[in-house]
Amino acid sequence: MISSIDKGMGRVCDAFGVAASLVVAFLALSVGAEVAVRNLGLPAFGWTLEMCEYGLLVVTFLGAPWVLRRHEHISVDVFTRALRPRTLRVLLTISDVVAATTCVILAVYAAEAAHEAFLKGSLLFKYLVIPQWIILSVMPLGVTLLAIEFLLRIWRRFAGPQEVNPA
Repeated sequence: MISSIDKGMGRVCDAFGVAASLVVAFLALSVGAEVAVRNLGLPAFGWTLEMCEYGLLVVTFLGAPWVLRRHEHISVDVFTRALRPRTLRVLLTISDVVAATTCVILAVYAAEAAHEAFLKGSLLFKYLVIPQWIILSVMPLGVTLLAIEFLLRIWRRFAGPQEVNPA
């Protein structure tokens, strides 16, 4: 059963990785278009900076589970290279438990903030007027996926073949 969850989580992480890359592409194109429009003496779009702010939030929280799953995150392995494999597995498991616990706590608080913004009908007034809960809902989704991925890393570490790069 956990194997099925792991495969499904892989598909979700891949989908969010693609979504994050599309957001980055959109941001790059919109900033480039904004610069071109300004250089031509035309009026600026106005929404570009705001979309960059929201886009960076989306890329961070939806891209993080994909990066973690692919082991593409920053890892300092100077210390861990000197450890025996069994000790390394124990320390990595402890760090994954701490990380998953932290993500669950963050998810709860972020979900409460998004829910409160939804109940209050809070709006973000800048160039665009957007319900605040839409922006805030990205955070609990992302950290929940991170928590699941940290737990699945533990499961893969003990249930599957040993990884070459377990960090």
